[in-house]
Amino acid sequence: MNNHRLLILAILALLAACSGLPDAHSLAARHQLDLQLLDTPGFTLPALSGADPGAGQPLHLYIPGDGRPWRGRQVSPNPTGHTALALELMLRDPAPGILLGRPCYYLATLPANCEPALWTSGRYSAQVVDAMLAAMRQLLVQRQPSSLVLIGYSGGGVLALLLADRLTATSAPNALPVAVITVASNLDIQHWTGYHGHLPLSDSLNPATVLPPVPPFRQFHLAGGLDPVVPASTTASFRQRQPGAHYQRFDDFDHRCCWVRDWPAILDGLLTFVGN
Repeated sequence: MNNHRLLILAILALLAACSGLPDAHSLAARHQLDLQLLDTPGFTLPALSGADPGAGQPLHLYIPGDGRPWRGRQVSPNPTGHTALALELMLRDPAPGILLGRPCYYLATLPANCEPALWTSGRYSAQVVDAMLAAMRQLLVQRQPSSLVLIGYSGGGVLALLLADRLTATSAPNALPVAVITVASNLDIQHWTGYHGHLPLSDSLNPATVLPPVPPFRQFHLAGGLDPVVPASTTASFRQRQPGAHYQRFDDFDHRCCWVRDWPAILDGLLTFVGN
């Protein structure tokens, strides 16, 4: 990418920040959360959390959705969305939780290495997963939890699966128990882009094809019956490859409603299943 293009993106990102897009510092101040900036190869990722309860507690790690990768037919200069539903879910969770940001998200101004592929075709790329895995490992060393539940909203659910796959593949036997909960997530990205007629996410990893038939972690996938963003056929396509996972459909929910409202009750039932 040439310097002229980078300058344009930087100016547009600054304008977007001034238009009211949330950034990690403003979210931390608004919700009285601790903000930690985690250095990884290539990126600095924000992590928002409440008080650290100390070692030996279950940890719920929330991963936000895709935000706004596109604005109409134009690539967004800043992919952060105006709302933070994953954060709202975390705030309603009584267990210790951390929201882990994605590369180039929740920043008031994007650094020069934030190229648009990181939130368009490569939003679930190995580069993104590697950066988030490095940050997650730092958090696990700091917190020393008894177990880990990765909770991803929308596209964050795709990343939750990819992170769990990488983490458990490189862990010793009898290591940290890991579970994944996805909420309104496009679990088979190839089916999802084809359904909507979107450009293929050619630089991304697809959980439907990457995960082994029987992953070494528990998984529970929640879908809304009225969700126009993630159709039932996308979940069904993933289910063909992962029949051992657990699935629950909420007939009256869509992509946003009513996950936050009902999250404490939903989570209470799920934690019996995941053992946290």
